[in-house]
Amino acid sequence: MIRTGGIDLGGTKIEAQKFDADWNVADKRRIDTPTNYRELIAAMADQIRWLQEDNPNLPVGIAAAGLANPTSGTWNSANLPANGMPFVQDVAKATGGRQTWLNDCRAFTQAEVVFGAGQSKGTIVGLVLGTGIAGGVSIDGALINHGDGQSGEFGHMPISGAIIAAHSLPIIKCGCGRFGCYETYGSGPGMERLAENLLGRDLTSREIALSRANPEISRIWEIWCEINAALILTIVTMIDPRLIVLGGGLSKILGIIEDLESALERSAWREFTLPSIRLGARGETAAALGAAYAAYNV
Repeated sequence: MIRTGGIDLGGTKIEAQKFDADWNVADKRRIDTPTNYRELIAAMADQIRWLQEDNPNLPVGIAAAGLANPTSGTWNSANLPANGMPFVQDVAKATGGRQTWLNDCRAFTQAEVVFGAGQSKGTIVGLVLGTGIAGGVSIDGALINHGDGQSGEFGHMPISGAIIAAHSLPIIKCGCGRFGCYETYGSGPGMERLAENLLGRDLTSREIALSRANPEISRIWEIWCEINAALILTIVTMIDPRLIVLGGGLSKILGIIEDLESALERSAWREFTLPSIRLGARGETAAALGAAYAAYNV
């Protein structure tokens, strides 16, 4: 029996997953993300019809990069050809039904808290490090997702001025339109920006991660970890989580948890306990699973 369906909508792929009664993936279907809005709506409708082919009332959750504007209802995303468009409403019109939408990083957090590495009481933070930085907050298993849905947009908090000054880094305009967000130096492109500014070299984040034996490049990695440790400490001072579950492409870098923990220990108040950091356990199913779970429990 298929319990519910989830869709992971990203900049390059739209993956639909059917979940059985035990929340295992029973079937999945992946297509490329179109590059124009009209084709994107058609592709989303096609994936939803596939999920509901045996049950037109099957709950469907969608995990998508971006946020809906709370006033206009238009979609805000740098990674989808839907920016400024009434995306949620148009998908509903195309399918003749309503879906449950979650930001993809909030969906990751939901999946890890219910089914993965974050199954624990107390305050849990999901932190996704990749092309951008975002996540989610869960308290005793319940995702914080009320208001305008901005909770978890950690990458758009202002970066530590002490770090900027210590390394003479320029203040960069973020993709959100503001200046000086953590994402400008703490993301994958941010790591590359550090190499450009401090070494005058054009290096990918992968090249930096694989070349840490080189002292010059190792320094870039250390500063990047310092930046993300400062971000984590900012989160700690606000909500004091007991656990941080790490996801995103950069979480796959060998030794990242140990290096982040070392950077945290160098910066933290000595008398206070730091949160544990774990890698997410649900892998590539996390976003669709989290959205499907949210849809099932609406």
